[in-house]
Amino acid sequence: MAGSSAVDGVMLRRFHLFYATVGGLLGVVVFGGMLWSGLNRYGRFWVGGTEFVVDVMLMSASALLAVVTGLAAMKQQRQIRQTPVTTWLSGTGGVAFEVATLRLRAVSRNAGFFAAFWVLTFLMAATSIVTGAAGFNGVVAAVHLLAVLVSVFAVPMSLAAMKGWARRYRAVSQTGWRATKSITVRRPYGTPFEPSVITVEFEDGSVIEVRTVESTYRAGHKEGQRLLSAWVGGTDSSMVVLFEHGPLRQGWYPIPVMALGARISPKDISSSET
Repeated sequence: MAGSSAVDGVMLRRFHLFYATVGGLLGVVVFGGMLWSGLNRYGRFWVGGTEFVVDVMLMSASALLAVVTGLAAMKQQRQIRQTPVTTWLSGTGGVAFEVATLRLRAVSRNAGFFAAFWVLTFLMAATSIVTGAAGFNGVVAAVHLLAVLVSVFAVPMSLAAMKGWARRYRAVSQTGWRATKSITVRRPYGTPFEPSVITVEFEDGSVIEVRTVESTYRAGHKEGQRLLSAWVGGTDSSMVVLFEHGPLRQGWYPIPVMALGARISPKDISSSET
């Protein structure tokens, strides 16, 4: 579709940079934990040894990777937000699908609860590690370090999810939901964990193209399917595609997405094809 390639490329780069940042942070926690363990076991006599130097170098390299890729991802995010956009769905003509709209607010609230839970987990595990209150052995130490590691990632991701779903709730509350005529889910490059691109055609013949954003709610299991029953709501970078769960489970499954280009009218589609 016209106008989609520029934003599409930036979003894909941001996606790769995000996971590189996560990998760097993971390295910092792992090698930092190894340093802490060595210093706790051998004391200052361990400093300067081969293992100590290797751990410091690997932790420093991981920290550098996280900082560089994190800053690059933030730059890509600013570029996405500065891209000229139009409103893909107006504030009139949508269906007030109240149950589905309230589901978005519930998802935001649940993400906030998860953030609070992982903050508490981090504080308890980190305090036990620092004070040695747990009387560490190998298994106990591993459990506490794992709790810290998971918390380091879970807290910011849960807070981002809480903010994002709250923003989408407000956007969908303004536009309502629109039923789709047909919908196609695909991964343009076919790589694992790649964000899906969703092409949506409405009843009036107009078409929009959206890409999924980082979330535990993903559309990969719908890849290759067409003529799916779905609804779309929101505007610009705060959009949601609402799928039915399927025959084994009732209800709706919200996928957070961002539009890649303007909503194309049937007349514009005919002009581009000729």
